[in-house]
Amino acid sequence: ESKLAKKMNARPTSSSGSKGISSYRGRKLLNFIHANLLNADSVIYGPFGDRKVIYCDFTASGLSLKCFEEFILNEVLTDYANVHSVLSGTASQTTDLRNDAKVIIKNAVNAQSSDAIIFVGSGTTYAIHKLIHNLNLTEPPIVLNGPFEHHSNSLPWTHLAHKVIRLKTTIDGDVSIPYLEEMLRKESKLAKKIGCKVLVCLSAASNVTGILVDTVKISSLVHRYGGIIFWDYATAAPYVKIDMNPSKSTGYKDAYKDAVFFSVHKFVGGPQTPGILVAKKSLFEAGQLFPHTSGGGTVEFVRRQKTTYLKDVEGREEGGTPAIVESIRAGMVIQLQQAIGMDIIAQREEQLVMRAWAKFSNCPNLIVLGGSKVKRLAIFSFLVRHTREQALQQTSSYADGDNLLQRRRRKVPESCLFIHHDFVCALLNDLFGIQSRSGCACAGPYALDLLGINENLATSYEEALITQENDEIPEHRVLRPGFTRINLPFFYPDEEVEFILDAIVFIATYGWYFLPFYEYNPLTGFWHYASDHRTVTAKHLHNISYERGVMRYKKAAIESNGEAPKSLKDCLTSARILQQTLASMLRQPNCKISNAKVDQYWMNSQFNHLRWFLLSSEAAADMRNVARPVARLPNQGSPWHPGCIERCFCPDLARTKNAHLRRLCEYTEADENDENQMGFTKPHEMAIPARQYSNSRSGSSTGKSADAEASDSPHTDIICMQKHNADRRNKYTPAAYHGARCHLDDEYEIQQVARLPEIRSSFRKSSRRTKSEQRYECAPLKNRWVSPPGPVMKPFMQAIRLFSMIQPGDKVLVSLSGGPSSMTLLHCLHAYQEILESENPGGSLFQMAVVIVDLGYSNSDLQPLVPYLTSLGMPHHLEKKQISDYRVHSVNLCSNLKQEAIVNVAKRNDYNVLALAQNLDDMAVSFLTSVFHNGTIQTLEANVEIKDINLRLIRPLVFCREKLVLDFVKNEGLPTLTSICPVCRKAKVEQARIKELLEVEEDRNPYVFTSITTALSPLVHLYPSKEEVIRKPPTSWLSAGKDSPTSEKYSC
Repeated sequence: ESKLAKKMNARPTSSSGSKGISSYRGRKLLNFIHANLLNADSVIYGPFGDRKVIYCDFTASGLSLKCFEEFILNEVLTDYANVHSVLSGTASQTTDLRNDAKVIIKNAVNAQSSDAIIFVGSGTTYAIHKLIHNLNLTEPPIVLNGPFEHHSNSLPWTHLAHKVIRLKTTIDGDVSIPYLEEMLRKESKLAKKIGCKVLVCLSAASNVTGILVDTVKISSLVHRYGGIIFWDYATAAPYVKIDMNPSKSTGYKDAYKDAVFFSVHKFVGGPQTPGILVAKKSLFEAGQLFPHTSGGGTVEFVRRQKTTYLKDVEGREEGGTPAIVESIRAGMVIQLQQAIGMDIIAQREEQLVMRAWAKFSNCPNLIVLGGSKVKRLAIFSFLVRHTREQALQQTSSYADGDNLLQRRRRKVPESCLFIHHDFVCALLNDLFGIQSRSGCACAGPYALDLLGINENLATSYEEALITQENDEIPEHRVLRPGFTRINLPFFYPDEEVEFILDAIVFIATYGWYFLPFYEYNPLTGFWHYASDHRTVTAKHLHNISYERGVMRYKKAAIESNGEAPKSLKDCLTSARILQQTLASMLRQPNCKISNAKVDQYWMNSQFNHLRWFLLSSEAAADMRNVARPVARLPNQGSPWHPGCIERCFCPDLARTKNAHLRRLCEYTEADENDENQMGFTKPHEMAIPARQYSNSRSGSSTGKSADAEASDSPHTDIICMQKHNADRRNKYTPAAYHGARCHLDDEYEIQQVARLPEIRSSFRKSSRRTKSEQRYECAPLKNRWVSPPGPVMKPFMQAIRLFSMIQPGDKVLVSLSGGPSSMTLLHCLHAYQEILESENPGGSLFQMAVVIVDLGYSNSDLQPLVPYLTSLGMPHHLEKKQISDYRVHSVNLCSNLKQEAIVNVAKRNDYNVLALAQNLDDMAVSFLTSVFHNGTIQTLEANVEIKDINLRLIRPLVFCREKLVLDFVKNEGLPTLTSICPVCRKAKVEQARIKELLEVEEDRNPYVFTSITTALSPLVHLYPSKEEVIRKPPTSWLSAGKDSPTSEKYSC
């Protein structure tokens, strides 16, 4: 046995160091590792006193172990020599140790004689480039890249592939195997046609979310279609078993891996180790001509005109003097892992994940990326959400006894901002000594998915961050989206894990209290406590001196602000006391707010609409319960929210069920090829907080499905739709996004509405049918409520939420004309009632009734609507007017008569909201009519208050296309009136002409309504209230023959 094997008490030929080791010994090893961390006694000299270092960034790089360093110092370096000098005693001993390391690694990954183990560079990146060189690609390959990929496993392929296809995820966030198989089937045919290879490059685990992938199943699938599969184990390797050649007992054929690469420096004890590439020797075709790194040790013989390289792949691909001590250390690291036992590590990881979910589920401001539905490692990337409403509630600004849920619904939605991830990272360090990472974790595309940033918005951020000369703008560095990441090491004791989780919850709850006391440096990107004026001298190499013939170095002079707390519990208590002290200071009117220059910059910045983070001045305003400062270009909240593309976990968002998630997937697939029906900037990722309902899609009132029951969980995930990326030319603008923003502070489902219960009472048709009854397109009238489909309900809910149209206790009067839009509006509002009732049984909802105004047209009889409404159990008011009594029949007169009748009904019955049914097409026509005929830029408003009569006008279908309305009414057989008002015939002809213009333009430009919605966005909600009164037509019109005043509120 070698010295390495003897010292570590393990046999290098053993296939697993964990064999024969009891779980007690494994657990004892975990305690041993924790005690041997080199930073066990390290201290951070923070602004609030010293803090013990708690390292939680093993996902980026591990920590050294004292026992390893002692072994290296005493047993390796003392006999060190170059492995090329084989015959000397020290070289022979060093070679033995290095060969032992390779044997340990081969056994750990279940490598066979057909597999090569190669030590490469400093990590995974170098391994990938070596592999690419050796593939001997005569034609650019077709590459299927995973959704989680680190830049190291995505960027190299983009520069050499025929095309790169980024795979999709499932509804739960795992790699979509059906989509992978679909791509393999399709691309393998193309590859045969053009004579290239199909390469599949996936991560075994995400370095952002820790989500694990089924490597055996996917490898078997790839080989079935003749592909080559490469696995990036950089994140997964420290925690899961790597099996290059799974046995047939797995149930999958050809499940071997063609190549695996990982970075040992991410293991505990792993600093100063090389990357490892394990690959089939058959892949190294190009190396037979010349290796990736030609040099000493790679050749058999070199003469003047020819070089013969080694036939052995491992020797040929490790040119020059290798990282000798580093590779020996790598062997020790893997040996320790095997000694613990992979089963014990996996069990501990699962315990840590469950402990984290239990803790995070009680923290409403915390958003954990990736969701809780799939198997994952104890790696958590999170954001801290902040809304003014939550802040006021937290600071006891609400009146006693006020119902928070009612307040939330009374003011829906409220925009949210996020606490900057770099600031969160600084607080974890300063308050608790916790070492975390902030940013995007070098996984840009996946990070954008997780944060809910589509390609158009990402382009806008790129343009704001980088100049045309590719230089970074320092002041805008803070605008770069990101998150904070920690991992819970499996060898940390429970007390330390609990402390880390409590610290995160504390930051998520009270972190914003500290923001007004911190300053941000745009040049460095650092946040520091403004009152900390210490001069910190960091460690530098130039502190080393060789004067007087010896080596000396000057230690960094750091002034301590106080001793470290004696225990982790005391550290948490200290943070709570500090938070209360700062809160008291901040409430004082003479308390100075830090970071004033940065705040002032963003208040005047043209990019303020892209700002997603809370400013110090805004946090101070929320603490003091005063209005936030007003910017030159207002910020309406974060333009993105996690969960809009990929799943996230947030206790403050609605709970989900598997059955609903499946339906969301169906809508996602259907909508990917659909035209943008809501008029948002296409494609817009829209957040869908799914909600459970008592009724199934088919209308059954039976219990939940087995899948839904099985998915019951104390955790809350949010999942949303994803559409294809649009062309970069469709740029993000404040107006465009303001019309399409998705706030998630409320808890309404907008993607899928369950089929509502049918009304059992039957509507008996009269044996005699009047002519007006025959004018209804759909007969017989169906006496039931129907559930509007997603393409109708989504824009309806978006408008309801965006403009805060309906609040608890409202009495809503729906104007029903018998047209498709008004009938659709009626059923949408009823569906919305059902949603609120299912969310808050017995809570305060809104009331609804219908008003029908019959002006006595000879060709229009609205009477058949009355029994239909009766069968639905809907309160209704039928108002009759005789327009023939008026001498002048104008459009204005018709409109004002309806206004008068509706207002009278509203006043008599105390209705405070009037719901009108104009849709997106109507808004566009109104806009163009105003431009063409009046020379003004205006349109109908979405939500406007008329104060003098205490009535709000709302138009919930403002984002819904007319053709969707017509399809819904036709498919459900709802009654619609086909005749039109003869008084408005001329106006209707003009409207039809403009609609024809729009149809022609839409044929040429499918996104014309997207552009129109963007243009209309500032107009439909520009003024929150109106002072003018809807006046009753003067009696003088009856005789004088004058036209009535023009009204922009109604149309016939």
